[in-house]
Amino acid sequence: MWQGGEAVTEEYLNEDIKKDTKDTLEESSNSANQPEDLVSGDDQNTNNGNTEELEELKAKLRQTEEEAQNYLAQLTRMQADFINFRRRVERERSEQVKYANEQLLLELLPVVDNLERAIAAGEGAESPGPLVEGVAQVLKQFLAVLAKEGVTPIDPGIGEPFNPEYQEALMREEGEAEVVVEELLRGWRYHDRVLRPTLVKVGPRSLIQVEPEIAGDVETSTETVGNKEVARENG
Repeated sequence: MWQGGEAVTEEYLNEDIKKDTKDTLEESSNSANQPEDLVSGDDQNTNNGNTEELEELKAKLRQTEEEAQNYLAQLTRMQADFINFRRRVERERSEQVKYANEQLLLELLPVVDNLERAIAAGEGAESPGPLVEGVAQVLKQFLAVLAKEGVTPIDPGIGEPFNPEYQEALMREEGEAEVVVEELLRGWRYHDRVLRPTLVKVGPRSLIQVEPEIAGDVETSTETVGNKEVARENG
């Protein structure tokens, strides 16, 4: 019986082997007969996934480049604003240093006016004396100090059109054309600023035709400006 049992077992084993071999051959045949699109389906899905990921990376790169350009533009504007601010501060500081004594010099101008009035009153006397000469020397020194600080008198512009930039009219006469006919108070300039405007009298320009006085080849005529007569050369 044992031998018979071994024979039965070998027979069954042979059948199992044959059956497994047949199944393997059938599976191989079925795999070979499958369409190519079904076989490569996983590879196609993988390629599609890679393409989408690549497009996302490109979109993020473009967004990052745009943000970088915006930051660069903002930085450039901030740098330009800072440079302008620094220049403005330096200019204001320079002007403050340049015009630091403006108020003091403005308050000293009435002293100059009074010295000039004292000299004019003394010269009108019969004997001015050394006192007037001393005051004149003080005034001369005073004017030298003012000039050293950049303070200079303004030309009154007698006979010229009224200029409100550095003149102030206290008196006006009737007339169409307005010209300066008299200086009432001297004006002063501090560097390129008007420290005190010139107080003037404004009136019309009137011309009086007179017979020319011949002096060689030069003809002269007289022009009346306000209450003054000014000789002019013609030719």
